[in-house]
Amino acid sequence: MKLKLPRKDDVEIDMAPMIDMVFLLLIFFMVASVVVTDKVPVKLPESKSAKVPEDIKGRIVLSVDANDDIYIGMVPVTIDELKEFISEELDLDPNLRLMIRADARVEYGTCKDIMIACGEVGATDLIYATFEE
Repeated sequence: MKLKLPRKDDVEIDMAPMIDMVFLLLIFFMVASVVVTDKVPVKLPESKSAKVPEDIKGRIVLSVDANDDIYIGMVPVTIDELKEFISEELDLDPNLRLMIRADARVEYGTCKDIMIACGEVGATDLIYATFEE
C-alpha cells in the first residue's frame, strides 16, 4: 500500500483564524478594561460599617487631601467655588449625586464644611468613600 504524502511545498499555515482570534482578543480587552481616571491621591479611612454603594456611576467626585485642600476631580477649589459649581450642576441635574473622598488625616471640620456647603445649595445625595475593614 502506497500513501500519497503532500510535498513540502504544498503545506501552508492558514493565518486567517489566528488573525481573527487576535482581533477578538484585542476587542475583548478594550471593552473589558476599566477606564482609569486621574484622582487626587488620598489615603481613604477604614470603617467596619462601610457599605459598598450599589452604583457610583454619574457621581461627581469631590476629594480632600491631607492638607485640607478640596478638589473637584483634579481641580482645586475653595468652599465658595464648590458652592457655585454645585449650584450650577443642580440647575442642570436636580438629582445630582456626589461622592466625597476625604483623606484619613482630614479633620472632621473640613468634611462638615463641605456637607454644609452642599446642603446650602440643595445637594443632599452624598456618600463618603471608605475602605471596608
